[in-house]
Amino acid sequence: MPFIHVKTSSGNIKFHYIISTPDSDVADKIDPDIPVLLFFHSLAFPHVFHSQFGDPLLRKFNLVVFDMRSHGETEGDDLPDGYGVEEAAEDALAFMDALRLPPCHFVAMDYGSPVALQIAISYPDRVLSLFFISQTCLEEPPEVREGHQQVYDCWIAAFPGPDKFDNERMMEGGYGFAQFMFSNNMTKMADALFKISFELSQKHWGYQGLKNYRIATLDFLYNRKSQPRSALSRIRCPVKLVYGTDDVAYPQEYNEKFFRELEDAGVDVSLLVVPGAPHFVSVAHANQVDPVLHDFVMQNDPRKPRPVSNSGLKSPWEGTLLSAGLDDGTDSSVDSDDDDFVVSYPSS
Repeated sequence: MPFIHVKTSSGNIKFHYIISTPDSDVADKIDPDIPVLLFFHSLAFPHVFHSQFGDPLLRKFNLVVFDMRSHGETEGDDLPDGYGVEEAAEDALAFMDALRLPPCHFVAMDYGSPVALQIAISYPDRVLSLFFISQTCLEEPPEVREGHQQVYDCWIAAFPGPDKFDNERMMEGGYGFAQFMFSNNMTKMADALFKISFELSQKHWGYQGLKNYRIATLDFLYNRKSQPRSALSRIRCPVKLVYGTDDVAYPQEYNEKFFRELEDAGVDVSLLVVPGAPHFVSVAHANQVDPVLHDFVMQNDPRKPRPVSNSGLKSPWEGTLLSAGLDDGTDSSVDSDDDDFVVSYPSS
């Protein structure tokens, strides 16, 4: 399990990361002759790109993902008060430098999208393209804040003291957030991803980590601001936005507004709308998203990698997900005893 140490202005970090190449599910280094796709994961779900890392169409590229601070297997100093998008972008750049990554194609979902955007604004030469899945680059809508507050309050209530915890309340908060991501349709894939993320969240955000939980969730989300036109105009690469019409929190108008802001700033931007897809578009509808991502990278990179010939390649998370209940890669719906807690996000 690869780790790399970095130090930034906000602390020391031991980043956990994965490199997948055309020849290896977990590689020691990238292939310097083919494009690099750097993935920025969503809030609380560092394994969310399982489908992409297991897709032979995308495995012709270098695929690199890292667990952001207070997520996954990444370790380090506690988050300082005021930690936000700019600090997270600084951390991500330090990770890129430590791994000696060349300019990359950024693939970012949800929580990771404003971080990727900040890098494209501050260091445009480091980014070859931006592929945003269910972006959250604008200021958080008031109705969505209410939903996040519900989850936060439920999770906090589960830890009344250092040696006390209420597992049922934890499950309610965690499962409520998962319902938001999957539009209340907890398939086998969704359920397996939730189980893995729930265990990691307990590790990071137990009683001793409640301050990190506040900073990484409410503070990070509430303090996020929309980028002004002057900042967006610094972007030098093409941008693709991907949105699912069954997103229960962010309406299509939220993405169209960001599209117009990018367009007004002179950015080469396009929008893909996937009918019936939840907030986690690329999990539930990978067969529609992955070919678009592949073509987007090929259109914006002169290097033409060979097709993947090794049919035995798998997602680096496949074993973990199978252990968590994923049934041979299927994604059929399952019932759960924990589905009576529903977060009140607005309908789009």
